[in-house]
Amino acid sequence: VFRVQQNTSEQLLLFLPSLWLFSLFVSPIWGAGIGAVWVIGRIIYAWGYYTAAEKRGIGFGINSLSLLVLLIGALVGIIKLFINTPFGV
Repeated sequence: VFRVQQNTSEQLLLFLPSLWLFSLFVSPIWGAGIGAVWVIGRIIYAWGYYTAAEKRGIGFGINSLSLLVLLIGALVGIIKLFINTPFGV
């Protein structure tokens, strides 16, 4: 149980900034939806880890995929902002 809590704390360091940036530069509604998928992935991960450590793979996959979408989406949103906005204005 402690290891699941520790892993979730470690994942929050990536999840929260990427969620905020995605919501700010792309869409808050899509950010909320993808964030909900991340939370569901963490629940599945924890449930699998509690029963047997080998069963945590599906939850980890859902968690990682949603985090990757948030990170890439935030990066694309920031790049689009810099491309469409002249510097110094």
